[in-house]
Order: sequence, then C-alpha cells, then structure tokens
Amino acid sequence: MTAFKPVLRIRADLDPSPFAETFAREGVVQIPVFLEPADADSAAALLDGISAWAIVAPDEKNETLVITNEAIRKFGDQAVRQFLQGALKRASRGFSFIHLSYPLQDEYARDPSGPVHALTDLVQGRAFLDFGAQVIGAPRVAGVRAQASNYRPGDFLTLHDDKHGRDTRLAAFTLGFTRAWRPDWGGQLLFHDAEGQIERGFMPGFNVLTLFKVPKDHSVAPVAAYAAAKRLSVTGWLIDEPQGAPR
Repeated sequence: MTAFKPVLRIRADLDPSPFAETFAREGVVQIPVFLEPADADSAAALLDGISAWAIVAPDEKNETLVITNEAIRKFGDQAVRQFLQGALKRASRGFSFIHLSYPLQDEYARDPSGPVHALTDLVQGRAFLDFGAQVIGAPRVAGVRAQASNYRPGDFLTLHDDKHGRDTRLAAFTLGFTRAWRPDWGGQLLFHDAEGQIERGFMPGFNVLTLFKVPKDHSVAPVAAYAAAKRLSVTGWLIDEPQGAPR
C-alpha cells in the first residue's frame, strides 16, 4: 500500500505585495503563516518523520561531504569523528558547517511518490516559484535548489554570503517548521554588516518563510547543548536557470 502524499498549499489569502515592498527596501523579509495551517502541520510531520538524515560538513576544499549511515558503517565512527573535528576547527578560521540534511530533489528524482515529496512538490511548483518571484521582484523564477535541514545541539553554519559558481541564485529561502523554540536555544538565522556586526536575527519559527537577497552575509548560530526541540526547515535558493538535473 502506497503511503498518502498530501498536497501542501500556500495560504489562499496571502498577498505578496507588502512583503515585496519590505524585500525591496531591506533585502530580507519574513512571511508568517505561509502555508494553510493544516498543511503546515502535515509538512512538519513529514519532516519530523524523515529517518534517512545524513550529516553534512565541508572538507578541506570546501566541498560538501555527505555522511550517511552507510558511510559511517563503512569508514567507522572514529574516522567520522576525526573528519567532523576537522570541520569544527575550520569553523574557527572561516567557512564551515555541521548539521543534518535530506536531499529532497535527489531523492525525488529516484522516486517522487514518497509522502515527504509533498515538500518537494511544493517548492518546485509554480505557485511557490511565482510567489517568490513577486516578493523578490524578479520577472520569473525558473526553479529551486532545495533540501531539508535539521540542526541538532552543537550544529552550526558560519558566516558566508551564498554566492555560487554554477547557479544564478536570485534569493535564498528558509521555510521553517520549528515548534516551541526558546531564544536561548540558539539556532538563529543572523544577518551581518560589513564589520561583522549583527544587523538582525530571526529565531527558528513555525510555518514561516524567510527570503533574502544573494549575496548577503549571514550565519546560523550554534544550537545550544540543552535545546529540547528539533530545528526543522526546508532551505534553498530561488534560481534563474536550472543547470542540469537537480543536485
């Protein structure tokens, strides 16, 4: 029996115009209650039910290494710990990250029928792309690069600006499904000025879409060791011209 894949809908009465004004003025905007409330609950349950999370972190050449359970069995816990210690040390000098990820688009290409791909259908669909285009002031958004993210206690993403050599990234987005988060649990999406000062920050939230310009300096604060909820989101970029198959 095939599991049911819900249809996730943007809230019917959501007008992009006021958010477009904020984005044009500030380069970043948050849109609360983005999905229909019942659909947001379904989306959160889908993210919470993912079992095939992989650890992602950059290697010495800043290429993302994906550490699946199979990789841990193959290379052993000690080798994985040593690699992650290296990624942690690189964070003190520059760009690095450690968190859990699920490759929505890669898995969708293998089999689009799984329930979790209601989220893939949502962010790849024209309703999402057209809404995003209206908010960011683009004539058209051609596609997305997207993945599911899960930040555990200790996970982080250091300062960077999202510039990319292959894709033409028009804007970055995060669609958050984090419930009952406390501000002292960390995990905030932080935006930084040229001197590194924090211009503004957003606490993880539920059913909220954040859009911001690329390039724009930002980071994700480390999640506190005592955080007692999951920091779940779908993250990615609105792009101008898809380059080949989804990655």
